[in-house]
Amino acid sequence: MRRSLTLPTNERAQRIALALLCAAVGLASGALAVLVNPVFVLPLIPLAVGAVWAMRTPERALWLLIAGISILPRVASPVSIGFKPTVVDVALLLFLGAWFIERTRRRAQAPTPRFPGVLGYPLAALIFVAVAAFIAGIPNGPLTTLVLRRFGELILTLASVYIMTGIFAAFAARQLAVKAVMLFGALAALIGLVLYVIPDETAMRLLSALRPFGYPEGSGVLRYVLDDPAQLQRATGLWIDPNAFGGFLLVAGAITLPQAFAARPALPRLVVLGCLAPIGLALVLTVSRGAMIALGLVALLIGIVKYRRILPLIVVVLLAALALPQTRELIAHFADGFAARDLATQMRVGEYKDAFRLIERYPIFGVGFTDTPDVDLYIGVSNMYLLIAQQMGLLGLAVFVVTLIGFFGVGARAMRSALRDDTLAPIWLGAHGAVIGALMTGMVDHYFFNIDFHNSVMLFWIMVALALASSTTISDHDAAQSESPEEDRHRHGFRPNGQRDRA
Repeated sequence: MRRSLTLPTNERAQRIALALLCAAVGLASGALAVLVNPVFVLPLIPLAVGAVWAMRTPERALWLLIAGISILPRVASPVSIGFKPTVVDVALLLFLGAWFIERTRRRAQAPTPRFPGVLGYPLAALIFVAVAAFIAGIPNGPLTTLVLRRFGELILTLASVYIMTGIFAAFAARQLAVKAVMLFGALAALIGLVLYVIPDETAMRLLSALRPFGYPEGSGVLRYVLDDPAQLQRATGLWIDPNAFGGFLLVAGAITLPQAFAARPALPRLVVLGCLAPIGLALVLTVSRGAMIALGLVALLIGIVKYRRILPLIVVVLLAALALPQTRELIAHFADGFAARDLATQMRVGEYKDAFRLIERYPIFGVGFTDTPDVDLYIGVSNMYLLIAQQMGLLGLAVFVVTLIGFFGVGARAMRSALRDDTLAPIWLGAHGAVIGALMTGMVDHYFFNIDFHNSVMLFWIMVALALASSTTISDHDAAQSESPEEDRHRHGFRPNGQRDRA
C-alpha cells in the first residue's frame, strides 16, 4: 500500500501554531531592530526558545506563565502594537494556545474534567457582572487602549480558571506548579535582596535601565516608607510596587512553608528550606505589614491543622523580632499602624470613607473601570473588597463572595481526606493558605483584584485553580502521583508525537 503523506490533525495543528509563533517572533524582532534598538532583539532569543518549548504542553506553558509572573512581572514590549503587551500577557496567550492544541489532540479520548458547579456558576456570573459594569461605565471616562487591554486581561484570567483547574486535575501538573512557585519565588526574592543590599546609586541605575520595558526611572525606582528616604527602605525586586511584591512573596511563602515540614516534599527538603529563607527575608524587607501578618496567620493555621512543628517556629520568630535591635524600627512601624498613628494608616482610613461615599451613590453596578462620573469621587482604595464594590457595585461584590463561599465549601469537604495523605497535604494546605493569605491582605490592599496589577490577579486565580483541583481530584491521586504530564497522556492512549496508539 502507498503510504499517506497527509499529516495527522493534531500534528498539523502543532506545526501551524509553531509557524505562527515563529512568524510573530520574526516580525517582533524586525520591528525592534528597525524602530527601537537592535540590542532589544537579544532578549527575544531565550523568550522564543522558551515559547517553543512551552507550546508542547499546557503544563509547560503554565510553568512559563508562573516564571513570567515571578521574575518579569511588569516587563512590557518596548514597541507598541496599539498597546504594549507584557511578558505575562504573552505567557498567558501561549498557555491558552497550548491548551487549545492539547484539547484538539485529545478531544475524543480525554473528556474535560468536571468543574464543580458550586464554583463554576458564580465564577461565570462574576465574569458577566464585570462585563456589564465595564459597559455601563464606559461613559464615565476615556476608553483608552490601556483600559481595554487591562480589562481584557482580567476577563481572560477569570476564564482561564476553568482551564487551569482541568490541567491541575493531574497530580504531576500540581507538583510542577508548586515547584515553579517555590523556585521562581526564591529567585525573585534573591533579585529583591540583591537590589536591596547593593549601593542605592547602583540599584537606581540598574532599574532605570529597564525604562524601555515600561519601568520607571530615576530616584523613584527606590521605595521607602511614606516615600521618605529618611524612613525604612522597602524591597521591590522587579515588581516596582513593594506591597505587590510582598503579596507575591506571601503566596510563595504559603506554598513553600508546608513543603518544608512535609514527609514527602515536592523538592528535596534542603532545596525547600533554601527557597523559604530568601522568600521570608525579602518579605520582611518589603515592610508590607499586611502581607507579613497574613503569612503569619497562614503559618498558624497550617500548624494547627497539620504540622505542629510550625508553632514553636512562629514563637521563636516573634520573640526574635521583638528582641533583636535590627527589627526595632520595623516593630515600631507595626505599632504605629495598629494605633493608626502613621500617615499611611490615616490615608487608608480616608480612602475607606471616600469609597463608601462612591458606593452609596452607585450601589448596584458601581462606576465601571474607566473613571467616575462625579468630580468629587475617584476609583481607588487600599481594600480589595471596597475596590470591587466601587467598580462592580454591591452586586459584583456579592457574586465574588458567593464564589469564595463555593470555593471554601469544596475545600472543606476534601479537607479530612487531604490532610491524611502525606503527598497531597502540603499542596492542598499551601494552595488554600495562599488564597486565604491573599484574601487577608485584601482588607488593607487591592492588588489581587486590580486591573492595574495583572500579574497579582493572575497569581491569585492560579492559586484558586490549584486549590480547587487539589480538592476535587483528591480521590484520584494514587494512579496519577507517579506520572509526569507526558506519561499521563500515554495512559490515555497517546504517543509523544500526538498519534494515538493502535490496539
